[in-house]
Amino acid sequence: MKTRRLLLLMICFLLFLGFAATQPTTVSALSAYKTFTLDRNGRLQETNEAYEAIQMIRTFSDGSTLNGAKDLTVDEEDYLYIADTGNKRILILDPAYQVVAKFGSDKMQKPMGIAVVDDVIYIADYGQAVTNQDIGAIHIYNFDKEAADLEDRVTFVKSLSTPTSSLLDSENFLFRPMKIAVDQNQTMYVTNEGTTNGVLMINQENRFINYFASNPIKISLWKRLQRILYQNNPNVNLAKNIPVPVTNIALDNRGYYYTVTSTIIEDNQGDNIKKVNTGGTNFYPDDMFTHGSFVDSWPGDVGNLYAVTSGGTIVEYDSLGNLLFQFAGLGTGNDRLGLFLSASAIAQNTQGNLFVIDDNSSRNALHIFQETPFAVKVHDALRCYNDAEYVESIDIWTEVLRYNSMFDMAYRGIGLGYLMNEEYELALDYFEIANAKAEYSEAYWEIRNIWLIDHIDGILLTLLLLVAFGAIIHYTNKKFAFLSAIKQPFQRLLSLKYPREMAMMFRFVRHPFDTCYEVKRRNRVSTLSGFIFLIALVGLYLIGMVLTGFIFNQVIIEETVLFNEIMKLVLPFLIFVLSNYLVSSLMEGEGTMRAVFLNSLGALTPIFLIYPLVILLSNVITLNESFLYSFGLTFMFLWSLGLIYFNIKETHNYTVGQTIVNLLLTLLMMIVIIITLIIVYLMVFQVGTFVSDIVKEVIIRE
Repeated sequence: MKTRRLLLLMICFLLFLGFAATQPTTVSALSAYKTFTLDRNGRLQETNEAYEAIQMIRTFSDGSTLNGAKDLTVDEEDYLYIADTGNKRILILDPAYQVVAKFGSDKMQKPMGIAVVDDVIYIADYGQAVTNQDIGAIHIYNFDKEAADLEDRVTFVKSLSTPTSSLLDSENFLFRPMKIAVDQNQTMYVTNEGTTNGVLMINQENRFINYFASNPIKISLWKRLQRILYQNNPNVNLAKNIPVPVTNIALDNRGYYYTVTSTIIEDNQGDNIKKVNTGGTNFYPDDMFTHGSFVDSWPGDVGNLYAVTSGGTIVEYDSLGNLLFQFAGLGTGNDRLGLFLSASAIAQNTQGNLFVIDDNSSRNALHIFQETPFAVKVHDALRCYNDAEYVESIDIWTEVLRYNSMFDMAYRGIGLGYLMNEEYELALDYFEIANAKAEYSEAYWEIRNIWLIDHIDGILLTLLLLVAFGAIIHYTNKKFAFLSAIKQPFQRLLSLKYPREMAMMFRFVRHPFDTCYEVKRRNRVSTLSGFIFLIALVGLYLIGMVLTGFIFNQVIIEETVLFNEIMKLVLPFLIFVLSNYLVSSLMEGEGTMRAVFLNSLGALTPIFLIYPLVILLSNVITLNESFLYSFGLTFMFLWSLGLIYFNIKETHNYTVGQTIVNLLLTLLMMIVIIITLIIVYLMVFQVGTFVSDIVKEVIIRE
């Protein structure tokens, strides 16, 4: 019986396998890559998949393959044009990715860039780069899509060599075109190898017009100091500061130009991707999220921009340079959809599909990505906003939040919709969720402006009444002295030890020299009062972290470690006190450790006077008046630094020169102590790790 049941199960299993084998194969698997966006704190976080890799073409319909292709473009009818660099030709694919033309091997040496305008094809041919005479060229062809014969579809028009210009002749210019873009006026924008003055503008008669969209020269502080110190020294050869060459350029239908520069950046922030107008003004922020290895870009149809790195990471920005999505990336030798061995170019067709070339010699493929419903909704919302359909954009952004409630760009988009609809209170709430400070400031400015207009009469009347009331109190008190009864409780309070000593600390503001003497010689302030003062200072700092206005508050409260924040203030101060005392002991200073501690604390008294006002001010001003906030903090710190100088001078009875030397040596000693503490910490950590590993090993063996 058991044998029959086992035989029956095996037959059923074989029938199931046979049935499954006759069905169409459908593979549903997660993408080989993750998609990221920036959260409200400017850090990458994983989000819903925006683009799905759907196809990788390595062999085309005619059996041909790519060989180190360096550029591609798509026209308005979704024909693909690929600069097949290694094969010295151009490959044209129809919207179904079938080869309809391939040409140019008889004229081209190294086609690096390609552009298409009104079925006219422009190819940037680098040349062989063998000798200075072997220069590059721009080849122009016409493409007739209706021609029946493949041989007649593409016809050669002309080749353009080095542009004519006396300026280029004087520079010993060598024409090595890398990438090309063309506008509707047939003006060509060419990036040339090694050209640091920007992009070449060339008209249809091959005459050089001007340089365009050059990168600014960036000089570090150290290099500036070198030039100041050695500019008149003939024995020192300083390196020239020249702009970084532009490596790629693209145009959109709104009149903007997008340049790419491959350069070194720090912390993924820089301006190596620019959105410029004809005047060269960059509309992207200088500190946008970016990559130093970008090689190509492509403007989308909703003001967005796609860019790809040499490692295959694809990045999408909105019209303001904010990161929308980052996906794909570097893969292995296996043929995994959406991962690259090396990427060289990116483009998009009218259906929203992305095309990216993998030019690695062992891959040589064309990757195709398709928008997911999530990305479609995001783009629909951007399109509505660009078309001034603000209410519709709010509705679509709300749908986006149904896909991902943590997508901060949606909150910002909803806020912008409400802002343009003049619903400022609602906009304010959404901007705060998205941590969009600039937009929050704009909405708050409108709210504040409306409130001031509605209440200006009451504000002026209240101020007049307060002034009148103050004057009445002043003159009445002079005659009857009724305020003396109110002062008596405060006077009794100040007669107590610790309140009196705390009040003495505030005398540093008006009489620093006298107060230093009172503290040093007469012990008018105890060490315990000093620690109470320090605790109060820490408390004020923590209050500022919480109560500073949203626009100016850079603290992430939910991620703040209280102990770390306290140490940021207390530890440097204590190290300063210790360092100054040690240095002063060697320089015959008269101050004791107690005097240095208390007088240094007294130098921080302006913080108690100014910082509360700065906190209050930060809640009522916008970014337009941010100079008031900056001025308040700067004035507070300068005042404290001045008091530190005078207090140290008086504490140790130094001259001006001795005080300056003392402070410089104190800073040096602080650096030594900090390095020592770090070394000790690392040693203790390593010893602890070693002991822990031994204990674990003993436990495992037992």
